Amino acid sequence: MAHQHDRTNAVSGFADGARYQSARPGYPVAAVAHMVEALGVEGARRVVDVAAGTGLFTRELVPFARDLVAVEPSSGMRLEFEHQELGVTVLEGTAESLPFESHSIDVITVAQAFHWFDYEKALAEFARVLSPHGHLGLIWNERDESVEWVAQLTTAMLWDLKRPFDTATDYAAVLTEGGFRDVEQRDFHHTQLVDRATLDRRVLSTSYIAVMTPDAQREILDKIAEVVRDFDEYFEIPYLTTTYCATAPFASAT
Repeated sequence: MAHQHDRTNAVSGFADGARYQSARPGYPVAAVAHMVEALGVEGARRVVDVAAGTGLFTRELVPFARDLVAVEPSSGMRLEFEHQELGVTVLEGTAESLPFESHSIDVITVAQAFHWFDYEKALAEFARVLSPHGHLGLIWNERDESVEWVAQLTTAMLWDLKRPFDTATDYAAVLTEGGFRDVEQRDFHHTQLVDRATLDRRVLSTSYIAVMTPDAQREILDKIAEVVRDFDEYFEIPYLTTTYCATAPFASAT
């Protein structure tokens, strides 16, 4: 399960929690409902949202989870999380080293973050803290590049050159290799209504762009302005949202 990312961009690029919170899309209702049911969130003793960021996905779990805790390594993200006043405790920690006793968690969720983890170490840690027959759920929003202008947006963002992870990764295979069982993948359509200022913040919240010089950022934003030049004041960014739901390895019961 070879996998290693340089997390420099993740650490420094996501330091601005307020910008991230204001510009990133939420998650489609149907995808959240599917995960809540498939993972057994409502009946779980404790649910942990790992790499919770500013709480964009944690918020979706609040109505369903009776005991919900968030874990986030970035101090900037944790500060913004607390500003959201979700009524959820957010702890400092990483996916590879969670602050919980073995087999004390029924459900782990990870939204828009699993690609930053050391897969082998993170999945072993998830297996350690999950209860027997506990569940893991992953979710991502990815721009729908089958739409022509979105593909142009991706090019303007230098995504093909700078992207920090491979969007074509088969995470079902990664989870299976990590010992997780009954892996199910589902896809959903989603949109985010934005204006140009929100789109700019969305672009600047991208990890590798956030750490660029102001001049380099301005060059990218100018190219993006050309892509949406003829759009109405408000327009929708189409996304494909992918979920993975899985059961903990048999070894987690030992």
